[in-house]
Amino acid sequence: MISAIEEKVIEIVARESGLDRTRISGNSTLKDLDIPSLDFVQIMFAIEEEFKIYLPTNDPRAETGSVAGLVAEIERQIAAKTA
Repeated sequence: MISAIEEKVIEIVARESGLDRTRISGNSTLKDLDIPSLDFVQIMFAIEEEFKIYLPTNDPRAETGSVAGLVAEIERQIAAKTA
């Protein structure tokens, strides 16, 4: 079962990239999905807006190249906000 955050990230990736949701899973990498760099930027902005966070692009702790990595980073930042 996927989390609400993962479900929302998949929804955003599908909406911003124009891909069918069924092609996207937690294990999907944005590279494997052939998402162009402009769409990737739009996805990042949409996620930041949705979750009220900032996704660093040059922080080695933030693996933002996959759906699972995005979810982990979102969860980490939400946990840090509530701590």
